[in-house]
Amino acid sequence: MSKDIAHAVAALCKASDAGVIALRAEIDLRISGCEFDWVGDLGVELAAQAAAGKDCQERCGAVLEHVQHALAAHPGMESLRTLLRVPAPLHLDGPERTAAERRLAMFVARNHRIDDIVPSVFGPECQSVHSNEFSACLLHELVLVSAEVEKYPALRSFAEVLANVGHPLAALPLSLLPEEHGLRRPPGAADDWTWAEPPTPLVSFDAPELHTTPSMHQRVVSIEMTEVSVPESAEVMGAAVQHWCTQSNGKIAAQEFWAPDPVTEEDFPAVFKLLPLIPWSADQAPARLYPSSPDAVVRVLLTAAARGPAYGSGLYGAYGRLVAWRSLAGLTGVPADAPIARTAELVRQASWFRVATASSWFYEVAWDLAIAALRSGGQEIAVLAATDTD
Repeated sequence: MSKDIAHAVAALCKASDAGVIALRAEIDLRISGCEFDWVGDLGVELAAQAAAGKDCQERCGAVLEHVQHALAAHPGMESLRTLLRVPAPLHLDGPERTAAERRLAMFVARNHRIDDIVPSVFGPECQSVHSNEFSACLLHELVLVSAEVEKYPALRSFAEVLANVGHPLAALPLSLLPEEHGLRRPPGAADDWTWAEPPTPLVSFDAPELHTTPSMHQRVVSIEMTEVSVPESAEVMGAAVQHWCTQSNGKIAAQEFWAPDPVTEEDFPAVFKLLPLIPWSADQAPARLYPSSPDAVVRVLLTAAARGPAYGSGLYGAYGRLVAWRSLAGLTGVPADAPIARTAELVRQASWFRVATASSWFYEVAWDLAIAALRSGGQEIAVLAATDTD
């Protein structure tokens, strides 16, 4: 370690906020000048100081995070290789550290060319201080930004390793399914780009509201819907928004209904109004229904999973995609661990609807969603609603 770096770290512990800002600016300047050895050595020392529990542990961790994200945002193999020798903040405990590596994987996938990532991270001579979890997340973040993942033998081989050890992300295919075509991030998109906006404002619905008619009511008057909700199924349906509850102030309502006689897609609005839905029963608010499509529902669920709730962090792209498919499994009535190809088949066969969140049950801040599915065959209906607030 050079005296320059030792002085910078020592000064950091005594620095004012202005001094911290100045060090971050120097890091950015050094990276833009391709002084990667200095930046890498600084990052290693910051990680050591943070892990040692010094008085300025939190400050060292914050600057270390800046080092990592600045390197992740700078395209090129040299910055990437430097990043691979800078540890994640070692003072963070399990969940926080896992979240930090998942976030870092997302930034690397978004900012670095796949041709640089493959040899640097997945090549035989890769030297990385990051965990296998970082590499697993990076592989599946790449699926969301590149259509060429399956072309690389090293990536296919690593996917097989994940499958052999039973890693959760191994369930995800290495290419996007047809209903995921809207998930691929456009080149050059802003850092805050996301797959879909939360469906709170009515203007976000891209189809006209569905209305009931007297003839609809006449046709469904004899249909008896029975609620068959069970906690196990509700948990699977709410997988994409579960972190709204565990990390924040969210609440979820996931319900299932069954009828002996099939419901047609045309008559669904009339049947939907008869359902004892938790979010709308409290104040008997009318539920405004809109037709949707599988790809729109996938985007909404992935956005809900990937973005942070009011408090806490999101699941980012890789795990966001995984839990979005878990929710889709619940909404279509298959087990949570069903092959995604099977879930996708049922997603295509179902009729999908989005519901305006006009009820006092919803907080209507920035985290609200409501989705309904008329499953294949017409005898089963699933409804998922969620909301969160700060």
